[in-house]
Amino acid sequence: MLGISSRSLRFYEEKGLVESTKEFSNRRKYSDSQLELIKKILVLRSLGLSVAKIQAIQKGDSDLKNAIVERKAEIIARMVAKSKEIRLLDEALHVLTDGGDIFVEKTDSENNLSPYHEIVDAAVDEFIKGDYEKLFSMFSEMLRDYTPLSALKRIISDVLAPLGNFAAIEKTVADSELKNVFYCYLRYEKLGLLIKFVLCREKAQGKIHGFWLSYYEV
Repeated sequence: MLGISSRSLRFYEEKGLVESTKEFSNRRKYSDSQLELIKKILVLRSLGLSVAKIQAIQKGDSDLKNAIVERKAEIIARMVAKSKEIRLLDEALHVLTDGGDIFVEKTDSENNLSPYHEIVDAAVDEFIKGDYEKLFSMFSEMLRDYTPLSALKRIISDVLAPLGNFAAIEKTVADSELKNVFYCYLRYEKLGLLIKFVLCREKAQGKIHGFWLSYYEV
């Protein structure tokens, strides 16, 4: 009926997720309510929720919506990491195509790095994960006054609405003239999102002083 193996059913029983009764032939029998429960478990498993998380939901120790949000955040975090790996692989292929040596250590200028690069990477990670509070904490005092957290969340929500699902970080590049200006290209399902960062140069160094969002075709 449900396309689930007897082995999986026994495992769920061992973990206390479902119950059954045994007939004289020692075969398990499930009531209608238990069948409905198994259906729900299969839905949650298809979403990638672990057995331990499903147990917590059943016991009331975890909220279903929060569990799904946490699962989505885990997947996005892995996607961010994979995007960075893909970017490094693309850079290595570019070097090899040009006849270069990927085993020779590059200078900061060759890597297009600056003292601000790590700050931008961290900000992009928080943006993709949806941790806007942490992103907001990276803003300068002036930018926080200009764009309060509630306004930032609303702006990001409106901008992300037509994009579809996040796909990858395409690239992050520094401005050719201004060392404290960076452009990050994020590819989504339907459109690309360009984030422009301006980092503070003197006072409040290490803080984001400018933050702009715009679209580009993918």
